[in-house]
Amino acid sequence: MNLSLPDKVLESYWGYENFRDPQKEIILSILEGNDTIALLPTGAGKSICYQVPALLGQGICIVISPLLALIKDQVLQLKRRSISAEYISSEQTPDQQISVFNKLKNNDLKLLYVSPERLLNKAFLEVIKDVEISFLAVDEAHCISEWGNDFRPSYQQIKNFREYIGKHIPCMALTATATEKVLSEIIKKLDLKNVQVFKKSYERENLSLHIIETNDKLGQIERILTRYKGAGIIYCRTRNETRKLSEILKNKGFEVDFFHAGLSIQEKIQKQKEWTYSNSKVLISTNAFGMGIDKENVRLIIHFSPPYSLENYYQEVGRAGRDGYLSHAFLLWNDSEFSDISSSLTQTISSKSEYEKIIRYLYSLYGVIPNELPENIFDFDLTDFQQKVKLNQSKIISVLEFLHNCSILQWKYEPSDSLLKMNFPIERLDTDFFGKDSAIFEKIARKVTGVFSYLVKFSEKRLSEALLVSHSSLHSFLLKYDQSGDITYIDGNKQKILFLIPRNDQIIMGEYWDKFKHIQENKLFKYKELEFFVQNKKYCRMKLILGYFGEKSHHNCEKCDVCLNKKKKKAPLNELQLFIREQPRTREEIYAEFHAFSFEEIHEYLQELISEEKIKAINFNTYSV
Repeated sequence: MNLSLPDKVLESYWGYENFRDPQKEIILSILEGNDTIALLPTGAGKSICYQVPALLGQGICIVISPLLALIKDQVLQLKRRSISAEYISSEQTPDQQISVFNKLKNNDLKLLYVSPERLLNKAFLEVIKDVEISFLAVDEAHCISEWGNDFRPSYQQIKNFREYIGKHIPCMALTATATEKVLSEIIKKLDLKNVQVFKKSYERENLSLHIIETNDKLGQIERILTRYKGAGIIYCRTRNETRKLSEILKNKGFEVDFFHAGLSIQEKIQKQKEWTYSNSKVLISTNAFGMGIDKENVRLIIHFSPPYSLENYYQEVGRAGRDGYLSHAFLLWNDSEFSDISSSLTQTISSKSEYEKIIRYLYSLYGVIPNELPENIFDFDLTDFQQKVKLNQSKIISVLEFLHNCSILQWKYEPSDSLLKMNFPIERLDTDFFGKDSAIFEKIARKVTGVFSYLVKFSEKRLSEALLVSHSSLHSFLLKYDQSGDITYIDGNKQKILFLIPRNDQIIMGEYWDKFKHIQENKLFKYKELEFFVQNKKYCRMKLILGYFGEKSHHNCEKCDVCLNKKKKKAPLNELQLFIREQPRTREEIYAEFHAFSFEEIHEYLQELISEEKIKAINFNTYSV
């Protein structure tokens, strides 16, 4: 093929004149039909590696990605560049999915984004069998590995999907965080043949990493924001922390805002837009923010608390300095916090009897017998469930999240839009069948399109505002007619359980228990690795990260807190040795000469010089060369 074509596509759609190393090599590899792995650090431009060849290949590129928010953002960005891309998700209405399917059948798309769970969907498989596929792109490929940071069992269905569409169709796997063990699992579980592996160094020469032990986190953040100007992100553990910290810092005059997954779509878009186009705003966020962001001039990352793994940490700090200029990352911690987090992680790990108790009671609660698959969507009350099984709530959540990720059931923990379908003939709207409520039904029918055909998602808050009634009044109205059978109403504010496969205790209590146990233990192990990284005061931070990802480095970064402390320490060591070389010196003379340092620091420097045999102690109080 013409080797200049990728460059022309890059400039035409993205406005860049040159690829970053090794983007073009990755693109040419997949275009030549090779199974390809791209191990590129955060900010190295992974998405371009499959988006450019998707435009050059015959047919459509199917992109498998684990996060719907990231999928939506990618598709939106592609459409803004006039690239034909769509996604399919369970959030869409049947009409929206049919529209995407029609585009697929008519060869009107170059990229289709789906979650790994979608690969099991019969309707999707039926449509895709007649579609020409250029190649498969597996984003966040580390999710396929049980040793990875975000193990998603549904990723293991990709191998079967490859067999369904044909092994001759090449596959590209992309990730920013993969150890050697994870890399070998990616190759094995995706069944990649003669795979071409492209790996860019994980080293970020423009990142200065600082770990600060402190009990005054707020004071530290104020000092950091005052000293280091520019756009940034402060990562917090909880939504409540993001709001509180934002309020405090705003009141102190800092340009900040907060962001978390519980915000409405409109709020998320607005906050992200304001931050993206600002050169100074700092966004205080949970880790819900950052995946796939397209902002090069992030100067500062602050972790209000330690994340749960080195992979998370590296991915999050990697969002700074994508333009190549010096950027700083600070992580704040204290001993008591580490003890609390380690304890809370341990409490999420269920024994086998606890795991079985949760699952058996779940099936019992809804009357699901072996080999049965109920069609109903059930309401789920976590507090009530906890009182019945008498187990830690975090253990229950951990098991439910695991079953959800394994596609055994769907469990919705976060509030979302509600669902509504009218079960009566539309002609009743022309009569006074429902008395004074007929007018309300008529208004709802005008506001919620398709409500007579299928379950439609809608926002109760926005609908109540449009109807000029209170939210509670609308909620009571919908409950009343749901109970009468005139409508089907699913309250989006309630947690839901939908079983996806027939009950099979032998597999869930056997094979899946082994997976669950391994995942939980792996989380704890990864946290212990992070704990070592944070508490380390001896080794270069960047060098430790490189070693973790299997990359050897023969030099220190000279920018992290450990390296800078060594530099600071080295200066007085040389001066102290020269001072003693002139003539023997007493401790009092040394303390007086180096008064900027504490007694403890001077004593430490003296001991180091003695151990290196550069000076010696003549007596208890005097030193000589």
